[in-house]
Amino acid sequence: MIDLRRSSIHGLDALRDWKRFEISEGQSIVIKPGQIVMGRIYERFGMPPACAGKIEGRSSFARLGLAIHCTGDFVNPGWEGYMPLQLTNLGPYPLRLAPYFSICQLMIVGLSGTPERSYGDENLRSKYINDDGGPSLWWRDSRVEQLQRRLGNVNTSEAIRQEIVNTVRFQSTEVIARLQHHIDGMRVGQVENADQVLNAFARREKRTRLLDNVALTLPLLFAGGVVAGIFAKFGAWLIVFIALLVVSLIAAIAAYERRDDGYLTPGELQSIDRRPNEGA
Repeated sequence: MIDLRRSSIHGLDALRDWKRFEISEGQSIVIKPGQIVMGRIYERFGMPPACAGKIEGRSSFARLGLAIHCTGDFVNPGWEGYMPLQLTNLGPYPLRLAPYFSICQLMIVGLSGTPERSYGDENLRSKYINDDGGPSLWWRDSRVEQLQRRLGNVNTSEAIRQEIVNTVRFQSTEVIARLQHHIDGMRVGQVENADQVLNAFARREKRTRLLDNVALTLPLLFAGGVVAGIFAKFGAWLIVFIALLVVSLIAAIAAYERRDDGYLTPGELQSIDRRPNEGA
């Protein structure tokens, strides 16, 4: 689940679940019913400051169920890049697309005057400067940040959060979820740098692995108690050992699943290449 009220680790790094690929002439892609595929138009262009634009689909393809955008049709004055397309198949049958299909059209509208601030102005905090049609950057929206502040979920600066993301981006989903829970437990202003957060979490992961190893051995211990209670005919103690065995089995299953997902202990953290990512 993506919680739009706050910027989670996943929200900060949408590229983590983003697989980029290019199809060339002679190749194709199939969009299944109900599936959405991020794309972009072939041409790169810039919108003049005195104009705005609108990207629209074509009726013939719409009648097959192909939507070319999810309300993201407006082109701001001053925007430039590859116009993104959120290709969605709303019909009952798979649709096969190939490069250079003319599936959309661009409308250009002249403005009565030039805006005081065009797209990309630093005061606007525009998210999609030189857009390449990539994934959503909703977490950069100032309205989301304002809501975060009201909810008390802004524990670190954006730079620190991004440094953390660059470090843990290839860890398992469960490790990242535990890291998010760890960060959520911190107070606003408590975090000074990324190393502080990661090292504290790594120590916590080390304790978690130790406790999980203990949890995996407890069922054997209590199973032995149950067997001994049966042969010794310890009625009351037998009930106690059975209850402990059931509880320990539940804990052992959870520990086993965590072990499969791995841990980010100090040793694993030290072995991670901390150099910044250079691309998707």
